[in-house]
Amino acid sequence: MVVVASPKRICSLIPRLIISSRCTASFLTHSDFAAMKIGALLPRSTFHLLLQHDFLAGTEAYLQYRQTGAELVSGQIKYGTDANVVMLEAERLLLEQQVDILLVYADQDSLKQIADLAKALNKLVILVHNGAKYMHEWEPHPAVLSHTLNNTVHCRLTGEYAATKAASAAVCTSFYDGGYSHCHAMTQTYADKGGSVAYNFISQYKVSEFNSAPLQEFLRSNADVQTLLALFNGDLAHCFLQQLQHAGISPLRIFGSPMLLDETLPLTHGPLQLPFQLCGYVPWTPVIDSEANTLFKTQYLQHTGREANIPALHGWDTGIILEHILRTADTHHFKARNILEMMKEVTLDSPRGSLQMDTATHHMIGPSWLIQMNEQFEPQIIGSIDNTLHTWQEIVNTKLQGASSGWINTYLCA
Repeated sequence: MVVVASPKRICSLIPRLIISSRCTASFLTHSDFAAMKIGALLPRSTFHLLLQHDFLAGTEAYLQYRQTGAELVSGQIKYGTDANVVMLEAERLLLEQQVDILLVYADQDSLKQIADLAKALNKLVILVHNGAKYMHEWEPHPAVLSHTLNNTVHCRLTGEYAATKAASAAVCTSFYDGGYSHCHAMTQTYADKGGSVAYNFISQYKVSEFNSAPLQEFLRSNADVQTLLALFNGDLAHCFLQQLQHAGISPLRIFGSPMLLDETLPLTHGPLQLPFQLCGYVPWTPVIDSEANTLFKTQYLQHTGREANIPALHGWDTGIILEHILRTADTHHFKARNILEMMKEVTLDSPRGSLQMDTATHHMIGPSWLIQMNEQFEPQIIGSIDNTLHTWQEIVNTKLQGASSGWINTYLCA
């Protein structure tokens, strides 16, 4: 599958400190920072209309709260599938605007040229996306830090967990969601750990055409299969859950991808009343009980008037990385190689837990939270893994056999 265009569809709190192994953090004011100019290339999303806005607002909320005085300029890259458009915008920000750091919300397929330009300039590119694909052949790169939400990690962990609970399962995904590596990460791991895939259901990617009747018929005819491995997002996720909600199939247990467990689904698409169990690993949940998470939610609400969500969290975490780079500018002078060398020794305190860079791949790695949704689709934490580096290394070392295909769209940017 190759996509060349988008589918037509469809408080007063003590400041949380950044922790570095080489310095003692403190709450800094604008006068303590060197000047920094940040460029940000942002995509559109028809699945999640506020994706780029929530991400950017999360970054801005953090930088303003910390009084960094950093300047942020942005550019639009449509759906991020046209490498020439992305490259032209990157050249504008790097060469004309002369930004110190370039944020690019896009997947690896359209970034090689930009990465090489940044290498020639010795400027750092921070690549941000959901992490729904495996590493690209050109990664790691001496001028790129990948700051993703590690979706393949969470889906792999969910597949492992499901294998301990059910001997057989039906795999359920959409024509869109199924075109990313996170689907392989969940289902292959489930099989590798002893689970048997009894049925595959691939839905349409338009809600108006969504019909889970074949899946329901299979489940009614095969009562021994009571488990689903499911990967959906946005209105497709809501439609999938709603149709199963009304199907009257019981008992049923669903192990879901992070976007299927997005607690904002009822607010955006309508209420849900789950008659079945739904659980899985996610990068973040609003019910994490920590000062850092409370601070993030409070500051984001004050900054935007909207409740915090996962794109906003991704932006806030990006702000944490940017502040650390800014605060240590006198040691690296915004040179990409020096920054990446410095990041090898750094642990950052995020609302989701500790973030560290895997030195072998230049990917930021964070914790994973096992949550279960109650009947009203409210998340409850039932487990967590603080350090997912081992799981990430297993993914990096996985060698795919035979031909494979997938969308070139960044996940959710279609």
